[in-house]
Amino acid sequence: MTDEEKLARFEVLISPDTASKELLQNLLWQAEGIVLSRRYPFGCPEGAAVTSAYEHIQLQIAVELFSKMGAEGQTGHSENGINRSYEAADVSPSLLKRIVPVAGSVL
Repeated sequence: MTDEEKLARFEVLISPDTASKELLQNLLWQAEGIVLSRRYPFGCPEGAAVTSAYEHIQLQIAVELFSKMGAEGQTGHSENGINRSYEAADVSPSLLKRIVPVAGSVL
């Protein structure tokens, strides 16, 4: 999937909300970094990109980052019968668990 296709899908996922293309591209870039750092825990190879198997997770992470804007790292909130708390400051562990790290042999 190209960056433009990811951006278009991201815009659909957050609708009816809207945001500037620059903000959405930045969130996709952050989500890419999160996926790659989880995928390559001992250092990301030069030129590595999110594979097609993890593009949907990249989009889900970007949506989660977008949804938490203004309340980053919130650990609890209650107002008018609405309660919010987050599993983690950045991305929920349930999403990160779906990313399998690349491992190699030391021999």
